[in-house]
Amino acid sequence: MIAMFDSGLGGLSVWREVVNRLPQWSVTYVADQAYCPYGSRTEEEIIARSLRIGRHLEAEGARILVVACNTATSAAAGALRAALKIPVVGVEPAIKPAAAASRRGRIGVLATPATLASDRFQSLLSRFAQDVEVVARPGEGWVEQVESGDLCSTEAHARVQAAVRPIVEQGVDHIVLGCTHYPFLAPLVAATAGPNVSLHDPAAAVARQVAHLLEQAQPSLCPVRYRFLTTAEDTAPMARGLAALVGERYAVERLLL
Repeated sequence: MIAMFDSGLGGLSVWREVVNRLPQWSVTYVADQAYCPYGSRTEEEIIARSLRIGRHLEAEGARILVVACNTATSAAAGALRAALKIPVVGVEPAIKPAAAASRRGRIGVLATPATLASDRFQSLLSRFAQDVEVVARPGEGWVEQVESGDLCSTEAHARVQAAVRPIVEQGVDHIVLGCTHYPFLAPLVAATAGPNVSLHDPAAAVARQVAHLLEQAQPSLCPVRYRFLTTAEDTAPMARGLAALVGERYAVERLLL
């Protein structure tokens, strides 16, 4: 079983890629919605929640853990790798490919405040963005917009335009979607940014890494199963969000952690 978690439903952008690439594997997805969004939590809180969820999923038989959240990867990937015996795959903003592809020498990054303030993000800039100018902004309200399943309303358009227009006006030619929630708003981002700006989503790269790490592993002989769990008291919002974001209806279980 492949296990993954996020603060909410944004990690479904990664889930979608993993399921498409590894259809023979069962996948368990945990949305820590009782503590969503992680972007407004302290690093200590994020580490504590990540460890609690990671240990639970390892005990449930996970063969690999995907941290399907940029903020949790930045804060807790190291702690998870130290605490767990299974491989841990994180999600990082696609700074390297965006910087390498930029012809104007100027790229945009959209991410949560916690990711933008993290040491891990600053390290990525130091390693891969020395030769480009980086224009970074938080996608204010974007996580909540995706959690609600509302991807095309007037409010969704307004929130996307408020973050994207100032970046585009500074002449970027590539925009990094630095939160797993954000790809669900990619059509609005692309429409606002225009045809001369390319978007970068790391979900496909994560799926390739998971496939590589499981190359020699054998999936269970049991029928493939997709489980969805939430730490929120009410499971109905996640069920509605799943239907809106992945186009299918799944049962949602409550996880007390």
